[in-house]
Amino acid sequence: MLGVVCLVGAAMLLIASTASAGPKLEAFHGHISMGYGQLFTTDAPGGSLSFAGGVDYEIQPRFHAGIEIGSWLLGSRTVERGTLSAELDYSVLEADALARWEPTGAPLMIAAGPSLAHARTALTSSAAPNFEDLAVDELAPGAALALTWIQRRPAPVRAGLELGVRSLWLSDATWTLFSARLAVHY
Repeated sequence: MLGVVCLVGAAMLLIASTASAGPKLEAFHGHISMGYGQLFTTDAPGGSLSFAGGVDYEIQPRFHAGIEIGSWLLGSRTVERGTLSAELDYSVLEADALARWEPTGAPLMIAAGPSLAHARTALTSSAAPNFEDLAVDELAPGAALALTWIQRRPAPVRAGLELGVRSLWLSDATWTLFSARLAVHY
């Protein structure tokens, strides 16, 4: 519910700030990022690939608001119970509503906002009925925060290092995700 309120608030801010002049095409910016993602929860696998892409709108010269879609392939682990074993594959698909701020004089970009994510722990075994209590297939709210060290010089394409953290509030647990990605803003 809090995520919906924040999304509506961000949309209202965007509409109000552009209502008098109308949206300008040159105020839209995009970004992509790719790198390592790690899940921090009980018995989490070792981590793997994380990538995201998004579009944002320049509300003021150093303040942008937009959306980002990300995918996390978090790895797998094997669980044994007696003579049976099953493999669990962890993944997350997320949508974030982010506000981005670039502080004056610092080679830094700060992004934060609410998330909506589909967390999944898929069973891959013929003995799956014996391990169904470990499966996760849930849509959950969350929050996102990312810090990007990026060049300050104006350029059509800027690259940087993005460190991010996401918190997803599942019904039975909280998943915390960490990412270290190469980010390209254009």
